[in-house]
Amino acid sequence: MRLCKKTLCILLAVQMLILLAACNSQEIAYSAKGMTITMEEGFEVSEYYGMTYYDSEDVQVYVAKEEFSLLEEKGEETDMDLEEYADFLLKSISATAEIKTEDDLTYFEYSKKPESVEYSYFVTVHKTADAFWFFQFSCEKSLINEYRPRFEKWARSIVLDI
Repeated sequence: MRLCKKTLCILLAVQMLILLAACNSQEIAYSAKGMTITMEEGFEVSEYYGMTYYDSEDVQVYVAKEEFSLLEEKGEETDMDLEEYADFLLKSISATAEIKTEDDLTYFEYSKKPESVEYSYFVTVHKTADAFWFFQFSCEKSLINEYRPRFEKWARSIVLDI
């Protein structure tokens, strides 16, 4: 009887540890080029055409800083507000979407099928003293209901150096 109680306690303890590990997905702060974003652990970080690129099994996040001086060299305006900048981005990727601002987060969402798989995108735009920033979160369209709340949570964690 005593052995049975010990075994049961050990099994319950192991089960609780497994449950805790599954529920406690670690988030960490990723920092690069004057910005920090808090997301789940496990993203690989690389550079892609001057953008910082975070990649996981299901999600990709592109981060780009467009410095005003570079935009001005290309003849682009820099006195835009965030909605105008979001519209500028949409035109540059030949997409249409409703631009929304909720609780100081300006974003738009769209879907595209670049090849055989359709992807959903959640894009946030930001402005600092010297640049516009955009963060493009993406996943396969079939996974957007699972990841959309996380995209917004991660977007709200963004801290930019001023």
